[in-house]
Formats: sequence, C-alpha cells, structure tokens
Amino acid sequence: MDYRIYCLIALLGWGIWGFSSKLLTKNMNMTLLVFFATLAPIIFITIYTFLTTQVRFDRFAIYALLIGLISSVATIAFYLALSKGPASVVIPFTGLYFVVPAILGFVFLKEPLNLTHIIGLILAIFAIILFSI
Repeated sequence: MDYRIYCLIALLGWGIWGFSSKLLTKNMNMTLLVFFATLAPIIFITIYTFLTTQVRFDRFAIYALLIGLISSVATIAFYLALSKGPASVVIPFTGLYFVVPAILGFVFLKEPLNLTHIIGLILAIFAIILFSI
C-alpha cells in the first residue's frame, strides 16, 4: 500500500483521537483517561509485534524504551493541556511537533532543507506564536 494511504489513516485516526479525548476530559479523570487510552495501544501493538516480528533486546531496544518514556511525558502533558485548554488550540499547537524533528534532522543528520521547507517551518513557528496568544 502507498505510504500516503498510511499517512491518511494516521491523520484521520489521530484527528478522531484528539477530538474524542477532549470530549472525555469533560467526563473522566485525566489520569484514568491517559491510562485507558495508553493501555489499548499497548495491547494491540504487543499482539501485532509478536505476530510479525522476532523480538530481541539490544542497545537499540534500550534507546526505544527511552524515547517511549519521552513520549509518555509528552502524552501526559498533552492530556493535561487538553483538560485545561480548548481542543481547537491544544491539538493544532501540539500537532506542530514536526518542527522539532525537522530542525534536529537538519542540524544533526544533515538532512536538506530547501526554501519551501524553511518557509514552512517559519510559518509553523509563527503559528505556534499565534496559538500561544
């Protein structure tokens, strides 16, 4: 399947997840929301992994665990933001996370940024500033 189909599935899934999460913050304890919303993917991904991959534990697995911890902190921060702020601001604001890997990729991996990319990043940073006001 073409990668753009997977992108569309992810976009729609995350969009529904973000909207539904906001609805749940009005009716559910935020900590329980994070727990249940995290438990389901753990179960699904565990089953998927063991069905499709030979699991091994090496130094890269340790790095993966560390980025998982970083992601967990970000997830909790997202739900805290969502429980306190409007979804129409929180979700687009946090959705601009792509700015961070784009800059890190340029600086550390020497990935190219053309003029269009640079303009897009500047506009994204400007959007973060506007969403923060």
